[in-house]
Amino acid sequence: MQTAQALVHNLTRLFREKLFIDVPSIDTDLIESGLLDSLQLVKLLLHIEQDLGYRIPLDEISLDDLRSLERIARVIAARRLAAAA
Repeated sequence: MQTAQALVHNLTRLFREKLFIDVPSIDTDLIESGLLDSLQLVKLLLHIEQDLGYRIPLDEISLDDLRSLERIARVIAARRLAAAA
């Protein structure tokens, strides 16, 4: 299982290589800063599923869960932990 640090690293890479977005820090608000719009949010979820192997069900998250790399990593880690239990 990936550590939170590894997840953040993989998310940073995904943003840079797939969405062409350089995120300044792990706690940057991706939505308020304008780095992510609604179309990019959909692409993000698609790439998380394809590249990281984890599907985030839309009915189980809120927009706040996708506001920063740190929050996204926490959501993935928590859901993976719950699935492994």
